Amino acid sequence: MSARNRSSYSYELVLELNSLFAKRSAQTSAVTIAIIVIGTIGNIFVLAAYWKLFKRKSKQLKGRYFMPHLAVADLIACAVGSFVFLYFDFHRLIFTSDVGCRLSTFAAWSTNSVSVLMLLVISVNRYLKICRPHHPQMTLYWKRAALIIITVVSIISCAPFLYFSGVRQGRTNTTEFADVIDLPPHLHNKVLPYHQCATAKDNTIWWKIYYSALFVVQFGNMVAMIVLYVPMGKIIYEKYRQNKLSRTISRTAGLSDDRGTNTANNESNDESGVHSTDIVESSEVTSRNLTDLTQVRKHRGRQHKAWNNAKNRFTIMFLVVVIVYAITNLPTFVFLYTYFENNRFRRYFISDSSFEVFNLVLSLPRIHLINNI
Repeated sequence: MSARNRSSYSYELVLELNSLFAKRSAQTSAVTIAIIVIGTIGNIFVLAAYWKLFKRKSKQLKGRYFMPHLAVADLIACAVGSFVFLYFDFHRLIFTSDVGCRLSTFAAWSTNSVSVLMLLVISVNRYLKICRPHHPQMTLYWKRAALIIITVVSIISCAPFLYFSGVRQGRTNTTEFADVIDLPPHLHNKVLPYHQCATAKDNTIWWKIYYSALFVVQFGNMVAMIVLYVPMGKIIYEKYRQNKLSRTISRTAGLSDDRGTNTANNESNDESGVHSTDIVESSEVTSRNLTDLTQVRKHRGRQHKAWNNAKNRFTIMFLVVVIVYAITNLPTFVFLYTYFENNRFRRYFISDSSFEVFNLVLSLPRIHLINNI
């Protein structure tokens, strides 16, 4: 067999092996497709809702400047990241474009960075409104400036991926994958070339420093949001408690007024010198007092309900913004760090893991996409 024919035959075997890997990671690919669908539809609904409010010039848009921009950022990050990972799934061993690898890695990280930093700016904006209402607030100028700063910082901070990422080339023996995929007989014990897109083409000391700095920034961003949301939570819960106490006092006072009115009416009826007109006037005054008291109770009841709703919304917001953010971003950093630093883990992930573990570990680098939903 000539060298050209051998090369052609080896490439066919690599294509077949790559196809087997794509089938092996079908569950992960299905989850990624679901993320695209849910993230796209969900964020489009958000944009449609705000567009409707904008056309009606609704007052509900006041104080929500960043929400439509966050929906756009999440929509782009979700679409870009998901498509990049899907392309990786179907080109695991045959990713030949080095430029395409660098650009796709940079796009996935930078778009996610915009979304994450925007969450921090929204936290600052809400903190100023709730905890510093009488201090200077973010004006429209500073809100627009914040969007520009977020975009510039994301591009600059993720630009090193254009240098560190790239296509890693090599040769591997198919026996390493025997436990991961069912190899047909003609693929057993074959040494085949591969081209794989890697976040870090070479595990150098500069990559370790850069990646460690990214981890510190991500962790610091999460801590900053917690620090900002905790005092907001205290204020909202304190107002809710005060409103509940005021409502209890009001109810008690209302019952006392009712008993006093009934006693006065009984005493008036026992007196023989009371004219009927006095009784009518007294009844009208009592009726007005009861009506006013009922209105006050209804108003305070609505206040209580509003604060109760605010408390519940804050609780949900805190969980979504902080806890979900943490559990969807930190695993990506931990996985990549472990994958590059621990040879035993990398060998187990590639060749010795079970079907379920293989797909689970394969999902960790892309779990941050859930945050965009």
